[in-house]
Amino acid sequence: MRENMFTELLPNLYFVEGELGGRFPYCNGLMIDAEAKVLVDTGYGHDRIEEIIRSGQVDVIINTHYHLDHVFGNKYFPQAKIWAHTLDAPALRSVEQFQAYTGLNETLGPDPLLFPGGPSSYEIDEELEDGDVLWFGSVSLQVIHTPGHTPGHIALFEPKSGVLFSGDIDLSPFGPWYGNLRSDLEMFMESIRRLINLKPKVLATSHSGIVTDNIPERLKEYLNKFELREEQILQQLGVSKTIEELVDRRIIYHRFPEPEKLYRFFEEVMVRKHLQYLIRQGKVYESNQRFKAF
Repeated sequence: MRENMFTELLPNLYFVEGELGGRFPYCNGLMIDAEAKVLVDTGYGHDRIEEIIRSGQVDVIINTHYHLDHVFGNKYFPQAKIWAHTLDAPALRSVEQFQAYTGLNETLGPDPLLFPGGPSSYEIDEELEDGDVLWFGSVSLQVIHTPGHTPGHIALFEPKSGVLFSGDIDLSPFGPWYGNLRSDLEMFMESIRRLINLKPKVLATSHSGIVTDNIPERLKEYLNKFELREEQILQQLGVSKTIEELVDRRIIYHRFPEPEKLYRFFEEVMVRKHLQYLIRQGKVYESNQRFKAF
């Protein structure tokens, strides 16, 4: 296998770098090549998938969550068993549940140029829970439930070596993403704190590669994005504004790529989650569908 695609993290455990360095619409993942052959997520891109297919049959796919950039490659491994957290399994099993979890419908997306055919229905062979230890002969990984990005988002941890695959707690410059209806801002913050407390020695992420230095500080900086966005929203609410006026400020996205209506939807979902949080904290109030800081 080509070394620039596969980086050995531990014996028989490899980091798989997706196309474009794992940037959306691709992702990075893991491959276990031990007594069983296991993939963690499958949105690597066609050249990586073809390379893996040539190297032998895949037995198990572990999806860290249900997003298409992580599961779109599942269909290329029809013999593999698919494992996912209990709370995300419904969105993988059913297109209707995918739409309910995300808020996306036929009008909003997903973009058919990025994901031809859209979401698929998969049979989930095993539902995972927090604390499960997944044994694959010489490699074992502990399931760390890290909700927020999605209800059933998971990280995978090898405690002896301190290697952690953090999924979409990814240290990307954009920061945390919680633009689905069932994303949860406060749970996301708590999940990042949980990973900090694990004190990982190696952090492999879905979209930003492998991190080996200043991991706690970089996770804290990622966590601080929530507070920075909160401050920007409060600055805007010195004068009362509607949700549409706040979305127009592009506080989170800064610019809306095409299709613009999709990214406006994501912006609105995330801004609303901040407003709900700020209202609970007593920092913002709502009157006649307008929001203002106290």
